[in-house]
Amino acid sequence: MSSPITLSGFNNIDFSSVLNALMAQERIPVTQLTTQQTALTNQKTFFTQFASKLASLESAVQSLTAANAFDGRSATVSDPTAAKLQVGATTPRGSYSIAVSSLAKAQVTGTSSVHTDRDSTIVASAGTLTIGGVAVTLTGGVTLDGLADAINSAPNIGVSASVVQNGANFQLALTGQQTGAANSFAIANGLSGGAGVAFAATNAQDASNAEGTVNGIAFSTASNTIDGVVPQSTLELSKTAAPTNPIVITITGDRSSVKELVNKVRLAYNEVVAFIDDQQLAAKEKNPASIGRDPLVRDLRSQLARVLNTERTVPGGLFTAVSQVGLGFTRTGQLEFNESQFDSALDRDAAGVQNLFRGSGGVTGAFSDLATTIATYTSAGGLLPTAQTRLNDQVLKIGQRISDYELRLAARREALQREFTAADLAIKQLNNSVGQLSSLGAS
Repeated sequence: MSSPITLSGFNNIDFSSVLNALMAQERIPVTQLTTQQTALTNQKTFFTQFASKLASLESAVQSLTAANAFDGRSATVSDPTAAKLQVGATTPRGSYSIAVSSLAKAQVTGTSSVHTDRDSTIVASAGTLTIGGVAVTLTGGVTLDGLADAINSAPNIGVSASVVQNGANFQLALTGQQTGAANSFAIANGLSGGAGVAFAATNAQDASNAEGTVNGIAFSTASNTIDGVVPQSTLELSKTAAPTNPIVITITGDRSSVKELVNKVRLAYNEVVAFIDDQQLAAKEKNPASIGRDPLVRDLRSQLARVLNTERTVPGGLFTAVSQVGLGFTRTGQLEFNESQFDSALDRDAAGVQNLFRGSGGVTGAFSDLATTIATYTSAGGLLPTAQTRLNDQVLKIGQRISDYELRLAARREALQREFTAADLAIKQLNNSVGQLSSLGAS
């Protein structure tokens, strides 16, 4: 490229413009390297996003192929107002008949003395009230509210004190913080002074255990929330039930959990496919930052579809392809899930569906193969980490080349600066000589 600067005579030469024009010409390789470095940096970002989406798919596939993926349970309770059951993956299927003769209760004890107000009459001014072995000692006069506050402030006392209204009067009530016969409490009243406080000789409610039978086997427990009376589950009781009208709980297999796992795989798979399609579209539009041209990205899309489309004869099952159990592809390559077809397949052969997914008898399953394929990309030393390392090395090398160019350009600018400074001085001297000659000629 020719210089835009024109020299006309010895005057009016803008050496600064000349220098900047020359340096801009010599900086073109640096600009090109910077553009290339930016594109590679963006590719690194896209590969990081790609790795994240593949990791999500890998995690979803691993959950679907886990040993307990098909072990979901659901419980049906004949009277939901009487009991609830939280089942686990290993809760045995079956029916459980539950009779409840009593619920677990906390002790409630009230005062026999009543007072016309709760917050002005002094009911005690000295002494100690011992509840369940914990002492509450008064150092001054208290009202009913004040006595309740003193009890509630005592550490580890195991009861909650409250003031309740009884008609026009008020009295103190103590309620155990835990249910069960073992959590009853005794009261030793050593309070004195004031209007007086006396506790009833009979509890308003005794502490008691929840008791009953499950399929004829007796249970007794301090809580209404009971672990283990129905194996590997938690039973929560809220009403009694006579043996002639028991609570019937039916445990069956739960398909919602495995269908949720399949849907997670579908969503993660489609995220990966959509990302690849976007990158390939960007590549067609000549976007230098796109990774759509990379063979690694192009090949993965076809590999994933090929694995899921492969038919396999798995021992101990009726199905040979995922398309037979409700999984297929749209025209754009997205994975779709027909839940009703999946339910029908489970009705016919639930174990066969699981074997098709996980593999059996030495034959690998569809999603086990998918997990293996993904691992070749995501594992340490796999294709994706290798590609990311390669790009990182390229970015670093270009950065070093840019630094080297900048050093050479700085040296070049300095040399040109010296040359132009010398030229400017020479022209100044020539101009001075011309001026002197003109003066002599005039004389």
